[in-house]
Amino acid sequence: MKIEGAVIVVTGGASGLGEATCRAVIAGGGKAVILDMNEQKGNALAAELGQNSLFLKCNVLKEESIDECIDQVMAKMGRIDGNVNCAGGAMPGTGLTVNKHGEAHKLEAFKNTVLLNVVGTFALTSKCAAKMALNQPVDEEGERGCIINVASVAAQDGQNGQAAYAAGKGGIVAMTLPIARDLGKRGIRVNTIMPGVFETPMTEPMKKHAPKVYKNLTSSNVFPTTRLGLPHEFSHLAIAILENKYMNGESIRLDGGIRMGKL
Repeated sequence: MKIEGAVIVVTGGASGLGEATCRAVIAGGGKAVILDMNEQKGNALAAELGQNSLFLKCNVLKEESIDECIDQVMAKMGRIDGNVNCAGGAMPGTGLTVNKHGEAHKLEAFKNTVLLNVVGTFALTSKCAAKMALNQPVDEEGERGCIINVASVAAQDGQNGQAAYAAGKGGIVAMTLPIARDLGKRGIRVNTIMPGVFETPMTEPMKKHAPKVYKNLTSSNVFPTTRLGLPHEFSHLAIAILENKYMNGESIRLDGGIRMGKL
């Protein structure tokens, strides 16, 4: 896929890894559709990125919200060529399987975390793929689009208290190959990135307020050991996957060699 002229839909696109991806798409001459719940950040980013960007408020847990956004993308951009799903995370209330008071994990928090990561990601994947399938192939081999889902290294080595989060991210990894197989005949590739610990608005406060925790995380890397991952390093890989037609059905760790241990 050529980024130039391509329409790339990015969930969680208003900040962090999603924001970096939107910036990289615009820098490559593409068109970035920013899907996010944060209207203030989303509108500000779209205004900064210019006429080749579009912000739409989207709740990935509500099918009607997704459908409305996809319809608006098609109406305003005319097509969807790529989809990068950065929206995800752990919902409030997740923690140890049995907490220090001997209480079982809250099932609602577990369910909502799995819904956000697995169901939310699959919904965007499926609905964007349906629009990609309408594209005329961009080359003689029949490529029509590319999807990148975002999991986490927690899918493989989740830490204490991460059962819900690991289940959600593990589900994304587990469905990567089956979805790639489903969509291969339509010329649509599917891959997953499993980031380690990155510098995002969520981790930034650790530098000031929890320097020991920050240092422990950075020193857990194989290399580099002085910092966390940078958002532009994530977007660099995302762009490479979008552009590399032979990359398909893979889940790739991007983590400085970190292997998360027991806390």
